[in-house]
Amino acid sequence: MSAEAQIHASLIIRKLSGAIVQLDYRSGPSAYNVDVTGAKGPVPGAIAATVAGTDVDFGELTQPTLCFIHNQDATNFVEYGIWDPEGSKFYPLGELGPGESHILKLSRNLQEEYQTGTGTTGASTNRLRLKADTAACNVFVGAFEA
Repeated sequence: MSAEAQIHASLIIRKLSGAIVQLDYRSGPSAYNVDVTGAKGPVPGAIAATVAGTDVDFGELTQPTLCFIHNQDATNFVEYGIWDPEGSKFYPLGELGPGESHILKLSRNLQEEYQTGTGTTGASTNRLRLKADTAACNVFVGAFEA
């Protein structure tokens, strides 16, 4: 089969100052279909994101691609980004507020390492990491192969 996954996205912003519209934006609804190659998922499921950071383990999947993440905490936000254990550095990419969700299409080169020029220098130990703000948060992460 093909095109088993459907992705829908749009953004609407309407900012008012009293009766004056300061900003009124609507993106055109965007939708596309993606082939799902594997039968596993959602992987890894609910995990506890700590203040120090928690790596997301996609070990059950050959090539994680489609990924749904949802902050299940009612109070704290969670950042997601890349963790580089070789340099002990976290590179924040996005943020989930309390109860918020995002859909990501992960790069096929998620764990590759690039240097100046073209091409990869091989597999690295970089990985997706979740980092809670003030207290540990449960975050649902559901990835699939596409």
